[in-house]
Amino acid sequence: GATPWTECDRSGAVLHRAAAPALLVSSTSWTPDEDFEQLLQALVLLDRQLDAEKMKSTALKGSASATAASCPPSVVVVITGKGPLKEHFLARMRQTPLIHIRIATMWLSPQDYPRLLGSADLGVCLHASTSGLDLPMKILDMFGSKLPVCARNFTCISELVKHDVNGFV
Repeated sequence: GATPWTECDRSGAVLHRAAAPALLVSSTSWTPDEDFEQLLQALVLLDRQLDAEKMKSTALKGSASATAASCPPSVVVVITGKGPLKEHFLARMRQTPLIHIRIATMWLSPQDYPRLLGSADLGVCLHASTSGLDLPMKILDMFGSKLPVCARNFTCISELVKHDVNGFV
């Protein structure tokens, strides 16, 4: 069958869908070292921008606008991990109306985690070391999957992520 990223042709062959949504991935232990409120705020801004672009495109085509329910996502965000602040984030996520973005949280097996990273378009790292000295190993996982990383800036992050070279800070 089809997914948001694939479709089947008449022969049954699976093809990449031309209008596939972007896949963003972040992994977390859901602690105060990672500010997912920052991600939610950024997703709200992105959703507004996507909505404005789609409204403009719809107006140019002269067709009626789609409802949120009928609108396929432009971005899918998958957040993996377990931890104490997960329920707080889920509550905030449910309060945040997004039209063009879908967010999913999940726990993955050690075999599936690198597969997800290898399928993604961008890795997001919101880690901000309490000490300012520890580096997030999730970035190495992302780099190992050749996934570009957008990382939150803190004291020693430049030891791993070089802005506009192997990611964005």
